[in-house]
Amino acid sequence: MYVDNQLRATVCTTFPTGDPQYELLWVCIHVNSRDIVVGALYHPPKPVYQPTAILNHIEACMDILAGESVILAEDFNTLSSDDIVSICALSSIVHHPTRGTSNLDRIYVNDLYYDNVEVVASTVKTDHQAIIAYVGPHMPKLSKRRESRVFRQRSPAQHALLLEHLSQQTINTDSNKDVQNNFDSMYAMMHSLLDTFCPEREIAVTSTDPQFVTPAVKTMLRRKNRLMRAGGTEEAGAIVK
Repeated sequence: MYVDNQLRATVCTTFPTGDPQYELLWVCIHVNSRDIVVGALYHPPKPVYQPTAILNHIEACMDILAGESVILAEDFNTLSSDDIVSICALSSIVHHPTRGTSNLDRIYVNDLYYDNVEVVASTVKTDHQAIIAYVGPHMPKLSKRRESRVFRQRSPAQHALLLEHLSQQTINTDSNKDVQNNFDSMYAMMHSLLDTFCPEREIAVTSTDPQFVTPAVKTMLRRKNRLMRAGGTEEAGAIVK
């Protein structure tokens, strides 16, 4: 557990000893003229103790902390969230999966501490997501993932050139071939036409782009920005429209 060095924090030692293999640390933190007791628990996927034993131990700790402000967090794995809520009179504030589709990492509180709870990609190498709980206005996510997408840009001019080319072509099928071979030939010709008149392009999109910003829209936005910087406001306005 890491605590800001501007806060005063001490390890709590007034709890029942319980099984020495319980990985549970209680720390008392002095914040804004009051004490908050924070528990960090790691419940392994295959514990050497029975789940009921650790639940009883947490309940005994909560009895000692009656009247105190408590936060219990960390990796609970398969430990039942409903049992923790009912036995310890705590509320779960993490409602999104943190590892695949499983909600293994959680935060429980007995008071309203946080305005926002976010599940985000971790900054360390792990298959778990990170949880950020904080007070204050909603903060935008700063970590972005870039991904290259391939698409075919289309325009009225390209359509006109393609139609003009097709008007001069004669498409024949070979009656001596079966349907599949004729189809393969037709498909190869169509693909060749696409590559000629609407070639594939690659563009980078990010995880923070709105859902409606497709690769084609991203290309238009970039072109609009280039035109704006070059003083082509009229053409840029046409792209916006």
